[in-house]
Amino acid sequence: MTISRRDIIRGGGALAAFAWAAPALGKAADIAPLMKDADALYNESIIIDMLCDEFRDASGLEQIKLSGLTTMSTTLGVRRPESPRGSYMMNGFTRDNGIADCVAWNKFIAENNTIIAPARSAADIRSAKAAGKTSVMLNFQNAPIDGELDNIDMFHGLGIRVMQVTYNERNLLGDGSTERTNAGLSDFGIAAVHRMNEVGILVDSSHSGAQTTMDAITFSKRPPIISHSNCAALNEHPRTKSDEIIRALAKKGGVMGLTTVNTMVKRDFPVTMEHWLDHVDHIVKLVGVDHVGFGTDTLIRGWPTDPKQKQEFLDAYGEPYFKSSYRFRYPFGTEGMNDAKKWRFATAGLIKRGYKEADIVKILGGNWLRIIADVVG
Repeated sequence: MTISRRDIIRGGGALAAFAWAAPALGKAADIAPLMKDADALYNESIIIDMLCDEFRDASGLEQIKLSGLTTMSTTLGVRRPESPRGSYMMNGFTRDNGIADCVAWNKFIAENNTIIAPARSAADIRSAKAAGKTSVMLNFQNAPIDGELDNIDMFHGLGIRVMQVTYNERNLLGDGSTERTNAGLSDFGIAAVHRMNEVGILVDSSHSGAQTTMDAITFSKRPPIISHSNCAALNEHPRTKSDEIIRALAKKGGVMGLTTVNTMVKRDFPVTMEHWLDHVDHIVKLVGVDHVGFGTDTLIRGWPTDPKQKQEFLDAYGEPYFKSSYRFRYPFGTEGMNDAKKWRFATAGLIKRGYKEADIVKILGGNWLRIIADVVG
């Protein structure tokens, strides 16, 4: 009989889950005491992932509850209408799609307010933690403003609190990470960044080209973010960021979230949580512990693993929507971080690496909460 990881998590109990995580955490004998301490710290802390998603249905709510997240920042405006659950397609990103998805997510939050709550301010996040709920911060991984700065104000009114200046491709604001050129922000892009600063939207450049990212950091009047990326010094990829960019981000008081999409963690298999933790270590050594957090860029439940789900996902999320330079491959996830307990396992991993409790609290969500309080309010 074949037992899936989902079976282990749901039916096998905590120790079985620990055993599965052992390759990422160390010897199996070390797992139980690590997880006891990790769970205690995790349950006390504010946990924020600045880029993760879940289905808007009962199964999604189940996964959100299982995660114990205080705040999840979910991507809007990029759904393909022909997909029953929705899927990513950034090239079709439009203002109207953005509006429709804001309305849909706000409705879903309101209808399930015993489990989830809106995250439109730092106070909302703290209130959600106190109430045992997960707050949902709405984000755009592009700027669907149709050349009109006033649309930034409109989307802020609909709950958007994070906006990328570009996705992978060029838009009116600047060049994306897989664009042929590296031109940086346009004059309109700089004006859009300033408008985001004024209304209280976090300026994000996770998918932007190198010069666009640097320009967003330079021209932002408020601390900018990179919500989900990794360190180019450890793994060169169109989406990873250079030490120069990370230093500039930190100098402006910004925070960088680290993704668990394995092709951005490490070029070759295997890719485990130890390799993800190497990126945490790199940022901490480079600029300090105040500038790193979670930005896993996954469904809370993790990337699909069974063959049918895999094919459905590839049909919706693979080529031609991403260039070959992305090197997408299956499985997409990082071993030890591909289910709703990934943040708990990461907490144990940080303990194993000798991080102080106060610093782990910052990485789990304290750094994100600080910048949200500063920029969003």
